[in-house]
Amino acid sequence: MLSGGGTMTDNSSKEKFEQRDFEKPGFLFRFCLSVIHPLISGPRLYSPFVEGLELEGSERVLEFGCGNGVLTVYLAKALDKGGTVVGVDTSSYMTERAMTRLKGHSNARIMKGDIRSLGLEPESFDLVTFIHVLHDIAPGKRQSTMDTLSCLLAPGGRLGLMEPVSSFHGIPEEKIRSIANDAGLRVTETVPMGRRVKISCVK
Repeated sequence: MLSGGGTMTDNSSKEKFEQRDFEKPGFLFRFCLSVIHPLISGPRLYSPFVEGLELEGSERVLEFGCGNGVLTVYLAKALDKGGTVVGVDTSSYMTERAMTRLKGHSNARIMKGDIRSLGLEPESFDLVTFIHVLHDIAPGKRQSTMDTLSCLLAPGGRLGLMEPVSSFHGIPEEKIRSIANDAGLRVTETVPMGRRVKISCVK
């Protein structure tokens, strides 16, 4: 998740972009993080998403924009045959809570920082995944971010994502596909989910 504030318009796609402040989230967002995400979004959205990844359990997984670690827990539990998950987020507020949530999972690690400058080794992950992250990145930084994620994937590695695509909150599906393609990723599946889309890619 990204920190900052303000609203801007991406003239190339006419997309209205609002930068959220994930270091000092408001009450409603904090309530969603502490109650809605783990109790409702977890079993209804995150768990089916992880099941759809069809993990063998031994993969090296990177969760980009891990937030407070709700999805990371589902990934850690699924990686039960020696697999590992690294969660990355730019927000101290989020990573501190993610670390607390993941204390009981020795196969999970949380890192704070910009994925583009963390110094993670290229081709060191079998899977990169994220939910509702790309649309919160400033339009001018999305391509370089996806380029980095692609670089971190091993040859033949997969990227699985879910993003909102509604006109009032989200990013157009065709824009996501374009960014992925330009990063050297081949889109293998697109699943419309109402106001969201789930996209799978392979390197």
